[in-house]
Amino acid sequence: MYFRLIFLLIVSLSFISSFSFSEFVNAQTSKSSSASVEKNLSGFDIPEIATSNFLGWDKRDFSKRIPGKETIIKQFLDEWGFQFETFSINKVVFAINLDLDGKYPFDVTFLDQNCDGVFETKIEEKPGESVDMGIPECVFK
Repeated sequence: MYFRLIFLLIVSLSFISSFSFSEFVNAQTSKSSSASVEKNLSGFDIPEIATSNFLGWDKRDFSKRIPGKETIIKQFLDEWGFQFETFSINKVVFAINLDLDGKYPFDVTFLDQNCDGVFETKIEEKPGESVDMGIPECVFK
């Protein structure tokens, strides 16, 4: 009972202090010397949602183009114990954050910039860094 309560408290705090998603509000890429942005047109390997444990969800307002809280964030724990979260607008998942070290903030972000289900952009940031990539236009159609 106490373990479940502590687990739910940790998940709730994770949502409250969740990674600032301002990079998806602005379409400009910031100048960061040590952040790594990679492109792979065939896509990067992403966590498998079907084999992961669902932890919870939240709804946030990341875009001024749709009134109210339009972005659904779902958190999962994959089969290897890594936590990740998906970001979707209009039922289209356009970003996945992956936590590799078990500490805030998330370490890697994968982006699907043309809404084809292939996550062709990988962003690795160090704490305190921010890379602004913009929300893909295709999620608004």
